[in-house]
Amino acid sequence: MKQAIIFFFLLINSTFAFAGGHISEADKKEAIKCLGHYTAITFIDADKIEAIKLEYANASFKIVRAYLVSEKVKEEEINKGTIEELDKLIGKPFNNERNDECNSFIYKLIPGSKEDIEKLRGTLE
Repeated sequence: MKQAIIFFFLLINSTFAFAGGHISEADKKEAIKCLGHYTAITFIDADKIEAIKLEYANASFKIVRAYLVSEKVKEEEINKGTIEELDKLIGKPFNNERNDECNSFIYKLIPGSKEDIEKLRGTLE
């Protein structure tokens, strides 16, 4: 009986140990750069950007950040990388090409993200 309990404990513990954390270093860095890009969009003057682009940026930020956290990326690393990218982009006009690159990357990286972003976008105010 004691062995069964130990086996069960080890089985449960190893299951949790492998949950999340499967993102590659390159994908993690690119996703964090996209977080910085999406954040920078929110600093663009409202008269210089369409409201729908702001909504998509906010929704994308939330989905990507949640994904990184679920992949066991440390909050400190997410925040630091986001701010570093934001510092490079703040004050610059909307970059449609970079936005398309981030969107394509995120849609491939995170299953169902395109639909999740679309749903969330409609609920943000």
